[in-house]
Amino acid sequence: MLLVLRRNLMPILLLFLIGFSIYAVNLNNKLFWDDDDWIVNNPYVQSLSFENTKFLFSNNTLAGIGLESDYYRPVLFLSFATNYALGQTSPIGYHLVNNILHILSAILIFFILFWGTREKIFSVLTALIFLIHPLQTEAVTYVAGRGDPLHLFLMLCSLVLFFRAEKRAEKLFSKSRIISLVALVLAILSQEKAIVFPFLALITFMTFIRPGRFFQSLKEGLKRVWPYFGLVFIYGLLRLTVLNFGGTLNFYQVSNVYSESLAVRMFTFLSVLITYFRLLFAPIGLHMERSSIVYTSLLNLKVFGPALVLLGLLILPVFLYRRKMKDGAHPKVSHFDIWFFGLGWFFIALGPVSGLTPINAVIYEHWLYVPMIGFFSIPIFYLAKLINFLRAKSSRGFLAVLIILLSSYGLFFSAQAIKRNILWGNAEAFYQDILSYEPDSVRINNNLGNISFNKGDLVAAKAYYAKATEAEDVFPQPYFNLGSILQTEGDIVGAIMMYERALAINPNFHYALQNLVELYAQQGDLALASDYIGRLKKIRPTDPVIFYNSALVNLATGNQVEAETDLEWARRYAPAGSDISQLILELQNRLRAPTPTPVP
Repeated sequence: MLLVLRRNLMPILLLFLIGFSIYAVNLNNKLFWDDDDWIVNNPYVQSLSFENTKFLFSNNTLAGIGLESDYYRPVLFLSFATNYALGQTSPIGYHLVNNILHILSAILIFFILFWGTREKIFSVLTALIFLIHPLQTEAVTYVAGRGDPLHLFLMLCSLVLFFRAEKRAEKLFSKSRIISLVALVLAILSQEKAIVFPFLALITFMTFIRPGRFFQSLKEGLKRVWPYFGLVFIYGLLRLTVLNFGGTLNFYQVSNVYSESLAVRMFTFLSVLITYFRLLFAPIGLHMERSSIVYTSLLNLKVFGPALVLLGLLILPVFLYRRKMKDGAHPKVSHFDIWFFGLGWFFIALGPVSGLTPINAVIYEHWLYVPMIGFFSIPIFYLAKLINFLRAKSSRGFLAVLIILLSSYGLFFSAQAIKRNILWGNAEAFYQDILSYEPDSVRINNNLGNISFNKGDLVAAKAYYAKATEAEDVFPQPYFNLGSILQTEGDIVGAIMMYERALAINPNFHYALQNLVELYAQQGDLALASDYIGRLKKIRPTDPVIFYNSALVNLATGNQVEAETDLEWARRYAPAGSDISQLILELQNRLRAPTPTPVP
């Protein structure tokens, strides 16, 4: 291993220095957006205790803040907990981990491609464009986006070990293969998209390890990668049973034409491919929360056109394969091999977010984080061939022009990535930039409302929240936030309407439930307050504030026994020395105080 590193020291140093230079500007970017819910306000990542770790491995990603989702990423949250243990919410540690994972992944990409092709220029350039492409900032600079670089790094570690074991003809369950399987488990528990790994390992095997007749290579590959398929199968069973938090694989909270029809999702995906291809080659106008038209028919130019292109991309490898078989055995990677690898890696990695499963979005830039490797491997393969041809022909003039053009393209990518990193450092400017592209975005208007609220500008906050509620009812947050402002303004009826609307979207949105308990209790509707607090107990069974409030409601209805039981539960979960702990103790002492006997 040391010999391999020594022989490739220059490419490793190049990738490390360029990657660090581009991403060092994000080290002091503050945590914001989902970082608040996943880290800052999540008590279960703020300690590496056994109980917290157990919670992370037995609950969905939003359980820590009392909400529910269909996502399950315990290893990702364990990495956040490790960061918190070392530096609490200081941003530098979180960003440093993300940056290093990204740089290490680029280095592993170089090694895998170099071992497979023995083409250093091709391997370095493919790893380099993965490293510097500005699309990657959405996955790397966004702390909550760590699932992408973390699961890719672990998948690449697994793939390197698989590659090594195959090259050495190790037994099926050798040490390297077992560690490779463990790395895959960690990858899947970091982000669900890692379930595609067995297919990626299979095409890597067929391209770089046992190239030859297609079906013979496929048969041999399946024999070698079946343990990875077995792991994914076991994970799938667990996610459909004990880890199926939402009770469905439909990630949409509200049914619609997109979520209910596979055909519609495939038509829409075909149209999205146009945007993906443009962003990969010309990454201009980058932003999160991209909107997309949902297409319900193939008979649309923006659907039918990409379908024809895709059909052509699938037919081309067939002709290349026939040419490969006609030419006979050849030690170098063939045109078919690189097209098979590139197209296979691109579409397999896109599979989980293509609409095959109705996840709660249509397009995100960070979804190209892993597929990008396969996409650029094809043009860079031919670019490397051109460079080698010009070098062999001593065409220094043409080679110099080509190097200048490539350097300019790389500098453009790097400058765009640095620009994006800087923009990520200012939350308000970042949201305003997105709003210039997506003025109707619910989440962005809600987030800008939060910033205005925190600055004390309630008029602006109210306007942003109201704008967010004009769109399709998908998120309960803007209704709750608007209700909070109405409540402070004394409009109790309006506040209740907003809170109830938030609950109609998400019945388990505990923030709205808590405020409704308070308002209904103040209005004297103790029965409804008691009903809502019962729902809260089921949603947040370890929240001492909820049980304390339940005790107050029970006391108001004359049920002192239930109130005392609530206080005992509240005291069990209240942090020692906290304000809520003091309130619980004071109320318990008051209830235990002897009632004075009247003097006759």
